[in-house]
Amino acid sequence: MMSDPNSPSPAETENLVVIFLGFAFATFFYGLTFFQMYIYFSRYSKDDMWIKVLVGAIFVLDTTSAGLVSDLVYDYLITMFDVNLEVIYATPAFCIQDLLSVIITLIAQLFFAKRLHTVCRGPTSITSRSVSVVVLFCAFIAFVFGLVSVGQFFQQRELSAFALPSMAVIAGISQGFATVANIIIFIAMYWSLRPARYPDMSLPKGVFENLSMLFVGRGLGLIIIQLAYLGTFVASPGKPYWVAVQMVASRIYANTVLGLLNVREVRRGMGLNEEDTFSDRHDSRDDGLPSALQFRSTKGTQQSSSSSQEAENSRSSEIEEMSKSFTDDHNLESIHSRCSEQLAYDKASLS
Repeated sequence: MMSDPNSPSPAETENLVVIFLGFAFATFFYGLTFFQMYIYFSRYSKDDMWIKVLVGAIFVLDTTSAGLVSDLVYDYLITMFDVNLEVIYATPAFCIQDLLSVIITLIAQLFFAKRLHTVCRGPTSITSRSVSVVVLFCAFIAFVFGLVSVGQFFQQRELSAFALPSMAVIAGISQGFATVANIIIFIAMYWSLRPARYPDMSLPKGVFENLSMLFVGRGLGLIIIQLAYLGTFVASPGKPYWVAVQMVASRIYANTVLGLLNVREVRRGMGLNEEDTFSDRHDSRDDGLPSALQFRSTKGTQQSSSSSQEAENSRSSEIEEMSKSFTDDHNLESIHSRCSEQLAYDKASLS
């Protein structure tokens, strides 16, 4: 039995399946991006302006990237339907989408570097400065080599060209340094935000909350997606497997940053990080300013509540005693007046 000459070859089928799966997962995670953007702007209306700009920039970049991925799939499945796709040709949409992925990765790593500058024993600590500088260095190297890799993509336009040693080394360095930055972020975040350093910090309860804390709050999800990206590329740089991971990676970075912002406790439109939620500081009601939102610890709150309750009880007791004394005095006055009236009546009748 002879095969149909018009049927796609196994290599072409593999390429199309990988691209379609990457598009499907990328679209799903973009839906999460849109949902998280809505949650942020509806809850944290009084956040700092730089955070709002960050969320807006991530949403715009991720939306543009998702649109380019859709255009890419349309080109491969509709426009280039009669073209042999045994070797994937990088369209302009593919190259620009790769560039946006590099930019989103840099923004997410810069955001975590700023978080580390705060949680690693404060901005003036040598530890926080050292960790932040190392993360920034790795993120910058990954970004620069990522730009070079995107430039090579614009020139070669064939995916198989990444099997060449010169292009594979440049792309591998970019992804390798991005992976190192994510590993440092996870270790530093996990080590810094522990109950021993922040005893008043609220702890997650249950399996789901603990997993969410690890994947989003500590950055474990960034390590997993970046290792998958690096592993598929190193294993087969000329194959399309890493392309599907690359489509999803930028969405993971975007949703991790947005998720970390949305899990914060909200007070009067402002978000409080987990290490600040129950800090032992003065109550924000004393200042009356949303920018000075700081709260007492749970123990202090309970003590103040019990003191206020005792004060209220003592006031109510005093009020009851005063009302009783007032009632007694009023009764005595009424009795005295009645006795006076009775004496006057008796005198009048005798006379």
